[in-house]
Amino acid sequence: MEKKEYTRCFGCGKDNPIGLKLDMYVNESDSYADFVPKPEHQSYDDRMHGGLVSTLIDEVMGNHVFVLTGKPAYTADLHLRFKDSVKIGEKVRIESHIVSRRGRLFVTKGCVIKENGTVAVTAEAKLMTAS
Repeated sequence: MEKKEYTRCFGCGKDNPIGLKLDMYVNESDSYADFVPKPEHQSYDDRMHGGLVSTLIDEVMGNHVFVLTGKPAYTADLHLRFKDSVKIGEKVRIESHIVSRRGRLFVTKGCVIKENGTVAVTAEAKLMTAS
């Protein structure tokens, strides 16, 4: 199976000039990416915009399923719990874990972990692969 690369993807595309350009590392059950937010990712003073933090976790979970199946994965349901803010310039690790799979439906859990070990965000998602 040939893996298609989406170079214009906002989350991981290397050819998207305003994208996040995430490099993800994937195995059968887990995936992660590291990210350092820049000033252009800011909302309130020195804090990363919550919508972009949401994008990080959605992207890592979706890409995890995409790499395993070779098919685009679309978010059907996403629940987030924000526990702490992410500061501009603060390295975070975004993790994804596949909980279950039934046909084209994947259930994943994920989190955003700050460099000091604090969990900033937890997430649960249902993703459906393209048919």
